[in-house]
Amino acid sequence: MKSKIILLAFFALFVLLVNSKTMAQDIMDFEEFMGMMSETMTENQLDQLSYNLPWNIKVVGYAYGDFSGDGSDDIVLSIIEKDKTPSKSVDVYFFQSLDNTSYKKVKKKNYKWYEVTLEVAFLVKEGKCFVTNRDDNNWYFTGFEIKNEKLVQAEKEVYPIEFENAGK
Repeated sequence: MKSKIILLAFFALFVLLVNSKTMAQDIMDFEEFMGMMSETMTENQLDQLSYNLPWNIKVVGYAYGDFSGDGSDDIVLSIIEKDKTPSKSVDVYFFQSLDNTSYKKVKKKNYKWYEVTLEVAFLVKEGKCFVTNRDDNNWYFTGFEIKNEKLVQAEKEVYPIEFENAGK
């Protein structure tokens, strides 16, 4: 039990103390998300983002920063599409910024969550987009980069969950 508490404390500090544009919030309607992002993105960027996502969605989490190496803010977001996204999972979209004027979808991945949707979280730092997720036995911290318009895994750390049956 003590190891799990230490791991969760490490995760909380990792998310709270790292300098990035990472956002965690309650699940929000896409319109609310777009309104919030209108202070950060141009109208064209917002249009491109909305064209590349399904219509009936809720936004669970997001982060933005350069993980393609071009100096522009790319964006990653997790969504739940009504009647499409499998139960207890989120769809994660990775978008590359095109000269800070529009976005191109690079990859869509599905990640399961066990207790709360926030288990699938993001951090953009030092040219990588880190995705946190877990399974019954481990926490995973996976760093991705966009190279040649493809999402490439740059690194992966695994932390065992000990002393109890996680997700049960």
